[in-house]
Amino acid sequence: MNAADKQRRLRPNTVPKDVFVQAVSRMAEEVWDFHNRWGFGSGGFAAQTPADIIRRRREILAEEIRELDEAATQNEADQVLNEAADVLFVAMGHVEAMGEAGVKGVDCVTRKNSLKTEATHAIRSDTGKLLPIHGKPHKWR
Repeated sequence: MNAADKQRRLRPNTVPKDVFVQAVSRMAEEVWDFHNRWGFGSGGFAAQTPADIIRRRREILAEEIRELDEAATQNEADQVLNEAADVLFVAMGHVEAMGEAGVKGVDCVTRKNSLKTEATHAIRSDTGKLLPIHGKPHKWR
């Protein structure tokens, strides 16, 4: 880990854990309610594979990512905040639309990330991405 990465690593989060978790939890509840209210959720996709669901929904997420990029490019702080949250809302919607498979995916990724340590992973300084120290050498190029 280089000095800049180590310095960034040593800075504590600025939002209390409970505040962050409650905000994301409130959003997850609204995603579920929104999907249920409008018929956008897992009930409408029961006969489809996760890949089918994402192919059908991917343009929704792509649009939100484009809007986030535009807001960042134009340096519109309030819009960046809202568009980042829109990306999260739609990504959570993807997970809910996949039903039990989506929940299993969340659990798998959560577990996988909880196992990452400084002994197994390092931050790529030019991208800020956390990568495995061993394996996946193409990601370090």
